[in-house]
Amino acid sequence: MKSKKNQNEDHQGHIKLLMYAGTVFLLVLSILAITLTGFVVKGNKNYDGDTISVTGTAEVNATPDVATFSFTVRETSKTTDEAQSVISEKLATILDGLDRIGVDKKDIKTESYTMYPRYEWVRVDQTTQKVGVDGTVYFPGENQKQVQVGFDVSQNVSVKLRDFDKVPEVLTLFGEIGVENLYGPNFHIDEPDDLQDEARKMAIAEAKEKAKQLAKDLGVRLGKVVSFNEGGNGYYPEPYYAKTLSAVAYEEDARSVAPDLPTGENTITSTVNIIYRIK
Repeated sequence: MKSKKNQNEDHQGHIKLLMYAGTVFLLVLSILAITLTGFVVKGNKNYDGDTISVTGTAEVNATPDVATFSFTVRETSKTTDEAQSVISEKLATILDGLDRIGVDKKDIKTESYTMYPRYEWVRVDQTTQKVGVDGTVYFPGENQKQVQVGFDVSQNVSVKLRDFDKVPEVLTLFGEIGVENLYGPNFHIDEPDDLQDEARKMAIAEAKEKAKQLAKDLGVRLGKVVSFNEGGNGYYPEPYYAKTLSAVAYEEDARSVAPDLPTGENTITSTVNIIYRIK
């Protein structure tokens, strides 16, 4: 049987062993943390010191090929059926006119259709009288209230016109019908994706030339592309002059003078950033 002294020595030995094991464990964790930190930095593509970063920008200008319009047909009636009937009649007249002008049905689109109850404030006949403490006769509550008088129904429509020579005819039609919130014509490129691709290729070519020249100046060789980012792309119509008339004014003037509507050009831009590894 061990003496008390030996037992104390054994107990102290166990404590020292546990402390040593804990120290080793903490050391292993520290090494592992440093290793993982290096891995994360590499995973996040921190290429500082061994890369070249260049930016390329390009613009493509093109003449618009479509003119767009938007307008509203609105009616207020006591019932929704009455309002819808009037709107349908007006829109049918517009669609017939656009068809005669040569606008394709696929280029006419309803953007929204709304229906709201219409209220007005009306005076209410007072029948209940009260007498105040000073003997004054008064009517309790307000002498006005909101009463529904009908419905507001509106339909917003957009039109795309591909023959610019027919813009005056379209404006005349809208003026004769008396549409509201007429907006346009606005001149756009109908399908800008191909031009966007062209601008991107030009931007990449510019970035490559910059990288080659920079590598030559630094006395290094370009390696593989390690990062590519495309941003700052856009499609910007250039300002143009358009004679703007309200629907009523245009109905009076359109027959005597056609508006001056230069189409201008649209600008499509692309900006790319490329990072090369250097050797």
